[in-house]
Amino acid sequence: MKSDIRKSQLNRRLHLSKEEYLDRSNKIQTNIIESEFFHEANLIACYLPIKNEVDTSYIIKTCFDLKKLIVLPKIISNSMVFTLHQVDDNFVVNKFGIKETDNEEISVYDIELFICPCLAYNNSGNRLGYGGGYYDKALSSSSAKKIGIAFELQNLSFGSEPHDVPMDYICNESGLFAC
Repeated sequence: MKSDIRKSQLNRRLHLSKEEYLDRSNKIQTNIIESEFFHEANLIACYLPIKNEVDTSYIIKTCFDLKKLIVLPKIISNSMVFTLHQVDDNFVVNKFGIKETDNEEISVYDIELFICPCLAYNNSGNRLGYGGGYYDKALSSSSAKKIGIAFELQNLSFGSEPHDVPMDYICNESGLFAC
């Protein structure tokens, strides 16, 4: 079931036109940047998009402009860690096609806000990723605010499993919603 949802949602997202993708991404990024959670946080975890995930370039640029620290995910073995992101970073592409840095690792306990990609999400704040459980494992020990960002078309009804870590908020084109 979840694998079918992943395939169909990825396909829907990949078929957005470039204009629609950018327009929707810009609305979502603006909703994040205008949120109190973004303004209050000094250390923010974000991601670099792959496969038409919501673009985060404006969020990251705004973090740099406001002198906020930003960290990006890095996969080590079967775990996700977060490394400090700097303007002039050199990236290595991992086995999943995700750009990573070899910068300083930052503890998940220090991160104040997580901005997480979703292949699908439901109104309870559950998110589907690509199925590796990396975010669930990394976020399970954090008390920071967790915002899943995705396009409205990715909102679906599906169940959760005991190991799933729900988002506190979902942000789409229409706004930021408590779960």
